[in-house]
Formats: sequence, structure tokens, C-alpha cells
Amino acid sequence: MNYKILLKGVAFGLLICSSTLIPTESFAQGSLQQELDSRGLTLEQVQNLARRAGVNPNDPQALARFARQNGVPEATIQEYLVQLRALEGGASTDSTGVVDLTGTSITASELIESTIDTSEAVSQIRPIPTKNGLEYFGYRLFGDAPDPFKPSAIGPVDAGYVIGPEDQLRLSVWGATEFQYDLDVDAEGRIFIPTIGQLTVAGQSLADLRKSLKLRLSKSYSGLVKDPPTVYMDLAVTRFKPIEVFVLGEVVNPGGYTFSSSSSLFNILYAVGGPTINGSLRDIKIIREGKVIASVDMYELLLKGMDSSNTPIISNDRIFIAPRVSEVSINGPVMRPAIYELKKGENIADLVEFAGGLRPEAYGDRFQVNRITPIEKRVDPSLAREVLDFNLNDALSGTIDVELTDGDQVSLFNISSISDQYVRITGAVNQPGTYGLDQSISNVKDLIMKADSLRDDALTGIALITRTRDDSTKISFSINLALALENDPSENLALERRDELEVFSNKVSEIENKRVTITGAVRNTGEFEFAEGMTLESLLLKAGGFTERAFTGEVEITRTEELNSVTVKTLKITFPLIEDANEKYRFYSVDDFWTLMDKAGEFSLKENDRVYIRNNPEFEPQTVVTINGEVNFPGTYTVLRENETLADIIVRAGGLTVEGYAKGARLRRKGENVVIELDEILKGNKDADVQIQDGDEVFVPEVPNAVLITGNVALDGYIKYEPGAKFSYYLGRAGGLQPDSYKYVLLTQANGSTYRVKRKGLFKHNPVVDDGATINVIYEEPKPDSEKATFKEILGETTALLTSTLTIILLVDRLNP
Repeated sequence: MNYKILLKGVAFGLLICSSTLIPTESFAQGSLQQELDSRGLTLEQVQNLARRAGVNPNDPQALARFARQNGVPEATIQEYLVQLRALEGGASTDSTGVVDLTGTSITASELIESTIDTSEAVSQIRPIPTKNGLEYFGYRLFGDAPDPFKPSAIGPVDAGYVIGPEDQLRLSVWGATEFQYDLDVDAEGRIFIPTIGQLTVAGQSLADLRKSLKLRLSKSYSGLVKDPPTVYMDLAVTRFKPIEVFVLGEVVNPGGYTFSSSSSLFNILYAVGGPTINGSLRDIKIIREGKVIASVDMYELLLKGMDSSNTPIISNDRIFIAPRVSEVSINGPVMRPAIYELKKGENIADLVEFAGGLRPEAYGDRFQVNRITPIEKRVDPSLAREVLDFNLNDALSGTIDVELTDGDQVSLFNISSISDQYVRITGAVNQPGTYGLDQSISNVKDLIMKADSLRDDALTGIALITRTRDDSTKISFSINLALALENDPSENLALERRDELEVFSNKVSEIENKRVTITGAVRNTGEFEFAEGMTLESLLLKAGGFTERAFTGEVEITRTEELNSVTVKTLKITFPLIEDANEKYRFYSVDDFWTLMDKAGEFSLKENDRVYIRNNPEFEPQTVVTINGEVNFPGTYTVLRENETLADIIVRAGGLTVEGYAKGARLRRKGENVVIELDEILKGNKDADVQIQDGDEVFVPEVPNAVLITGNVALDGYIKYEPGAKFSYYLGRAGGLQPDSYKYVLLTQANGSTYRVKRKGLFKHNPVVDDGATINVIYEEPKPDSEKATFKEILGETTALLTSTLTIILLVDRLNP
């Protein structure tokens, strides 16, 4: 294609891109060249505009795909393509589909001028991410996704596809009658078929719609249901309804997108460029209405060919790609050396499986892990790496479990590269691991230097060499490491193949984890690290100081020492912080803090000491009660003395207001109701008064002037209170007891006390009802008729019982004359 023809393709792309703004009918009637002329655009302008729109003007098929994604009907696109072919040097088409290329030949000079700039196309291909020469596994898949994997607005669907608004259907009828309609599903989910009318199709599967539509059409075209049929029908989906999806997180092109409803998760990921190098391939979340409905592991597809994303994507779904959880590389004789993402709990066996398994030349007795020590586990912040050696056969068989962590670099070895010409160093060196025995390493000092020298905590007085003999037996001997590093020939021994040098930490000569413990009335109890010269003052400061309950007169310390007595195991020490005996029990005040600390600084602690700060027995925290409702000064009150009563609190609250209802007062203690008689308390009845406790809540309501009656009565609800009126009065006002009422009625007086009131039988109760009371008439489930005994049955049963009793008595008399 020469340069002019190429720009014709650009024009086609621009017009395709803008076709959503042009009525399809009017545009189809003209030609591409006419439309270009009518807009007053040159080919160069068209090319620039297309590129700004992110469309490659060099590829008509790419432009057609772009048009499909933007909802241009397929028939219109195909017509554009025909016109484009016709514009390409005057080519013509006939019914056979053969294209006449006469006149499209070009000269050599034209060929030189028409060099195509492919920089744009190349820039769209993502480079394959690598690190240290290894590829990040899985990301290549999204580097240059082939078109068949990208979402398409057209294509075949299965019979279970659910029809929805904005779908486009094609109804074809042939045989004795022939016609074809392209049917758009409107926003109401309906289609219109000429001569048939309007039908609602949304929500039906394609298979069900085919069946129902065939029955509907058979009323007009009976040949559809004849045996054999004379008319045939087919219904197909020619364009899918669009869905709006948000792709978020570690993705190359995050944002909101419109796809066809047939798009799968993988189609969508391909279309947006896939995850970034920091994005996880193993935890791709589908979020719907704020909930994670699926988590997809791409390794299932990449390694096993299994598509685990069987969750359909619908409008407003969020696809979220979280950051990659780990980065573990494997190099050596495996089928696919690369950098992989491992989940928690996955080990070397899983990594080898991801890498496609071992190659035949893999060495099974050894592999190496170069590990970055996690920050929280670094003894020395400058020592961030360690090299670990394991047996590969044991790891793969499960004999040992080698769990890998983020940043691990796994190295496997070939049989040809493995020999016994190596030495190993472990312990307190900066880079422990296995090293080849060569000209650079011949003795102990060389190996120490190769391992980046000793750590600061290395024990230099002694080190251990373990040597493996030819018969595989081992022998160990020690050397003076300090002299070896000074190149003393008696200690800086020559190393032999398979030697192991172990350098110890100086902590082996120390007692680790020296601790002291403090409990009681301090802010932070527990164990603290002991240091030489530590005093009681420094321990109290580490513990955050005293609480307000602390007894600061003296401190109790228990200490483990070698005692002369066999029976005494621990020494008890009492150390006074306050010398004056009259002041020992005074309450702790912050004003005393530094005086107490100065005194505590005089006492030296030893490791394993246990310090006890007791509670002051004289100290009692303030207790409070709350009173609300119809009192003159509602609020919270501090208990001023022991045995303070409810009457005292009522007085302090200014007494009840004129609206206050003493009989209805309630006391709530520790979540439970306490029945009180405030009206009697206010009359001075000390027997009715109650002693208040910390946290008590008192509530005084307004005068209700009503009685509530509920349950099995003719009319339940509130009835105006009548002073002195009794139980029967309120029952009568409510229509009386209804059939199947229980013999007892519950009466709850205004203060919460509840009684059973008998309303059936000879001795009925009829108490006076307080204002604000509640009457509850209980419904009793009637017994089935089969359980109701008649008088005749009762009499018969009684006679039988008497007869059997008399018979027993006569037998006893005869047997005992």
C-alpha cells in the first residue's frame, strides 16, 4: 500500500471514530472521500487527529475493531471497508469477492517515499519486565495481547446468554416465507417485529427466547410447527449490550471502561494492558456492591490451563489488582527459570512446580537460598543477607519443609557443575554459606574474608572445623580464631574439600534474656530487660510510674539467691520509700513522684528480681450515682460517705419536681432492675430505703395518669387512671377477659414489681392498681377436643380406680389372715 492509500486508511479511521456523531443513514449514503472533503480536512490533519485519539492510522482492521467497541453497527463497518478498498487505487469488487488491483502497482521511487513510521506501533508493545536477567513470570501475557483475546462487541454466544437492553438481535426466517430483521432491544427490554408487534425479551436466555418466539411466529407462519416444517427460523445475537467496569489498583491503565457483556475477566485484563510489574497475578478481586465476590489466581490459567474465573462480569463491578505479595526467583536447571509470586505457606516444592519441574541434569543433593533477612529479625541492621543450603531431594519429598519468603533467590545446580571442591562457613560471619575451594580460598583466614569478615558478636577465642573423610566419617577440631586471623600458621589451617567452619557468637558465654519483673499498682506491669547497675528507680520509670491506688510506703522485692537454709528458696526484701511511719499510708500524689524516685534509686536490682507494688488498703476510688428524670437537679453525684442511701441522693438532687411520680421510680444496678418504693422512702420509711452503690442509675418519670392493659382482652391500650380503682374496673373498661384466658393475670405496678392476680375460680383477687401500671391478660392455647373428658368418662375412670383399689385390699386381707 503506498503513502496515499495509507492516508485513506487514516481518513477511514477518523470517520469511524466520529461516526457516533453522524447519523448512520446519511453517512452510509455518501463516500469516505466526499465526507472528508465536506469537512475541509487534509490527509495529514486526519492522521494527526487519529493519533491524538489513540488510534493507529496504519491499520484499517484496528480501526474497525475500535469502531465495534464504540457501538458502530457491523453492517456500517463492512460498508466502510468496501469503500476503503474501492478508494485504494480505484479497486473494485464484484459479487465473487475478487478485488481488482489494476493500477495499484508502484515504482521504486514511490517505494522509497512510502517508508512507514512504526515507532508508534512499537511503543504500544510493553517491554517484558526482568530483574537480574530473569523474567517476571506471567506478565509477558499482557505485553502484546492478540486481538482474539480482547473483548469484542460481536461474536457467537451460547444458548444460556441472557438478553438485555442494548443487545442487537437478528431474526432470520426462510423456507416457504423468507425475511430477516435486525432487532434492537430498547431500554425497556423490548423488541418490535413488523407484523408481529412488540415483545418483552429482557431477562430471557437465548434458548428460551428462541422457543417462545417460534411459538409466537407460528400463529402467523404455521409452517414453523408442521411435521416436516416448511418454514425455518433462527435467532442470533449480533451485538452485545455494553457494561461499565472499573479496573483499579496495580494495573497499567486504571479507570472506567465499557465492554460487551460477553467479556470475561481475562478479556478485560487484556484490554486494559494487564497488571503492572507491582501487581499481583494471584489475588485479582472482583468486587460487587462493596463485597469481594471472587478472588482469581491467574497461575491456575497460566500453569494448568484452567479458567477459575467463572464469575460473570456485570455493570459497575470493580476489578481490583492488589500489590504483589512476594517475589521469589529460581535459577538453574528448571524448565522455566523466572521470578514467581508465592502465597503464604507455599514452599520450594511449589516453586519448582511453577517453574515447570526439574531438568534431567539437576543436582538433587543441594540447593541454595540467598535470603534478605526481614527487618524485624536483623540483629545488626547492616547484616541484611544470609545464604542457606538445603538438600533438594529432601525438600521436594517433604522430609524437610523449606518455606520461602519475599525476596528469596533460589539457586539450583547442575550435576556437571557440582563437585566436592567446596567449603562451608556458618555462624557469626556476615555472609555465611558455601564457597568453592579454589585459589582464592585455601585456609581459614581466606574463608573468613570471603564471608565478609566476622560479625561484631563473634567469639574469637575458639572456632570449630568439621572435616569429612573419604569414607564419609567426620572429625571435628577447634582452632583459635584470633590467631588464625593474625596468620599464625598453627591456627590458620589449610582447608580441605567439604570442610565446615563454624564461628560462634560470644553470647554462648553469657546468660541471655536477663529479666526483672514488676507487678501491682504501676501503669505497665510485666518483664523488663535487666542491665548491670539497674536500680528500682529505673525499673519504676520503665513501668510508667505508680497508679493512684499505689501503696508507696514500702516496696516488696523477692530474690533468688544461694541461701543457707534448705527450706527457704527465695529471699524477701522490704524496701521503704517513705521513712516516716505516720506517712506510709498517705495516698499517692504526683507531687511525691521525684522524692519517691530518689529513694528508689538507692536500691540496686539483680537479675530475676520480682518487684511488687501493693495497693493502698486505705484508698477507695470515688463512687458515683446518676439520677435523671423529674428531679430538680438531675445529673451525676459522688457518694460522700459510707452507707449513703437513695433518700440522701434525692435530697441532694433537690427533691422531685411537681411532675415527678415517686411510685414509678426505677433503680438500675449493673444492668438489672431493682424494685424500689420511692413514695415510701419520701415518707420517711427507713425500712423501704436502699443503700446506693457505685454506678447506680435512678430514673423518676412523670405522672403517667394512665394504665396499660394488653393481651387477651376485647380492647387493649391505655385507660385513664382513676385513683383507688381496682383491678376489675380496668378489666371491665377493656371489655373483660376473652375466652381461653389463663386463670392468672399479670399486674406490673409502676415501680416494676409484678404480681399474679387470680381471676377464675372461687377466690378471685382484686387489688388496687397504681397509676402507670400494666395489666397483661395471658392467652392460653385451648386443648384439642380429643383431650376434653366428658363427665361420663371421668365417672367411669373413677369407678374403675375404686374397684381395682378394693380388689387389692381384699387380696391383702386373704393372704394375711
